[in-house]
Amino acid sequence: MLEKNIKTPLYEQIEIELKRLINDGKYKQGTLIASESELCREFGASRITIRRAVSDLVDQGYLVKKQGKGTFVQANIVERNLLHLGSYSNFMKNSGKHPSVQIVKLQEIASTDKIAELLNIFPGEPVINLKRLVKFNKAVSGLESAYYSSNKFPKLREKITPDISMTSLLSTQYGYKELGSNQLLSYVPATSELAQYMNKVPGDPLFKLRRQVMDKEVIYVTFNYYDASTTNFAITSGNQRKE
Repeated sequence: MLEKNIKTPLYEQIEIELKRLINDGKYKQGTLIASESELCREFGASRITIRRAVSDLVDQGYLVKKQGKGTFVQANIVERNLLHLGSYSNFMKNSGKHPSVQIVKLQEIASTDKIAELLNIFPGEPVINLKRLVKFNKAVSGLESAYYSSNKFPKLREKITPDISMTSLLSTQYGYKELGSNQLLSYVPATSELAQYMNKVPGDPLFKLRRQVMDKEVIYVTFNYYDASTTNFAITSGNQRKE
C-alpha cells in the first residue's frame, strides 16, 4: 500500500514496489506487466502518477514499451563464464554491446587492513579508489570499485579519464600486464550506497565479484557488483575465448 503521509513521492513508492515484483519474479523478464488502468486500481493512484513511475522504470532499463502491445519487463540477461572472467566493460564490448562508463568517485585514501592485505602493502599506505558505473542502454549494469597502490602507480589519479582503459593505462604507462587473477564470487544484499548508485532498493540481491589482478605480483584489486536479476554466471568448459 502507498503511504501518503511520508516524504517519498507516490511515483517513487510505485517504482520501488514494481522493482520488488520484478526481482521477486512475479513479473518475469520478457512478460507483459499490468495495464495502466489495472496499475491505477492496484495502487490507488492517478494515471499521471502511474505514467511517471513506468516512464522512470523504462529510462532505468527495467521496462520496455512496445507500440500496440504494452509494457514488458526488459529481457536483458547478461551471462558470464566463471572460468573466463575478465574486465566487465571488455566483456560487454566483446559481446557486441557498447557500454558507457561513468566515474562516480576518484580519490586517494589510506588503505584499510583488508585492502592492504589484498594489495600486499602495509595498512595505512595510500591507495587510489576508483568507482565506475557501467551502463548499457542508459541502465546501470554494474559498479566497479578498484584500488591501486599510490606508491606503485605515482600520479595515476591525474591520468584517469572517463573513457580510458585501465588495463591499457597500466600496461603502457607503468609496464604492468595482466597475467591472471584470483577471484571470489559471492551473493550480497545491496547496501544503501550501492542501491543509490545502481538504482536498486536496499537489500536487493547483488552478485559481488572480487578480483585480485596479478602480473608477477599483485597489480590491483577490484570489487564488481552486478544486478542479480539481470546477470547469470555459468561454467563452460572447452576452448573458450577469454572475456
